[in-house]
Amino acid sequence: MNPFNVLEIPPEATAEDIKAAYHRLAKRWHPDRFTGEEKKEAETKFRELAEAFSTLKDPAKRLLLQQQMQKAQPASVDREIESAQERTPEDWAEMAKTAFDEGKIDQARALIHYAIRLDDEKAKYHALLAAILEKEGGDLRAVVKALETTVRLAPRDVESHLRLAGHFQTLGLVARAQRHLQIAQEISPNHPKLRAAPAKESKGPKGQAPSAKKGSAPSPPEGLKDQMLNLWGRLKGKG
Repeated sequence: MNPFNVLEIPPEATAEDIKAAYHRLAKRWHPDRFTGEEKKEAETKFRELAEAFSTLKDPAKRLLLQQQMQKAQPASVDREIESAQERTPEDWAEMAKTAFDEGKIDQARALIHYAIRLDDEKAKYHALLAAILEKEGGDLRAVVKALETTVRLAPRDVESHLRLAGHFQTLGLVARAQRHLQIAQEISPNHPKLRAAPAKESKGPKGQAPSAKKGSAPSPPEGLKDQMLNLWGRLKGKG
């Protein structure tokens, strides 16, 4: 069954076109309008309309079918549709990752959303969603939500804790930023992004380090807040 043909719309139809076509045809073929043999035919047609609409109203499936129909021969379209129905959440997530790597951000977002809809307990799906949203530069709180789900499902995901620390710092939520930075430090104290930048030592005459002034106290160790601010500056530079 080709859902575009069933709804009498072209493959490039928009979500609004699909919805309008479904309501128009569902009204025309509603079984209550028929009797006898015509009613049976209407019931079959009505079911086909519902199945086609169920497939095409999903952005990920619609996008995939549109792309497949652009390059596939008509005889192979039904096989492509059946294949789409058989894909696992991991398949959809892999396709999302490939699209993301190729810079197809809109496609990647639609595909990973569908993978999450099928299985929302995979941390890496939410981490990829966060990366996609970061690339789009949209709602930072949506990014944070995706990363919080990631660390809930994978509490020892250092990279996600570091990304959360940076985003909370941007949002002005310093206490939350500190908490995630501290968690990252506890999990992986030797993580490359957690290594403190070497302090620059000022030189005195003839290259000698200046002696401490009489009566002066040694500088206190860098606090976690200052360390976090310094780290965030380096994280933004390194990505």
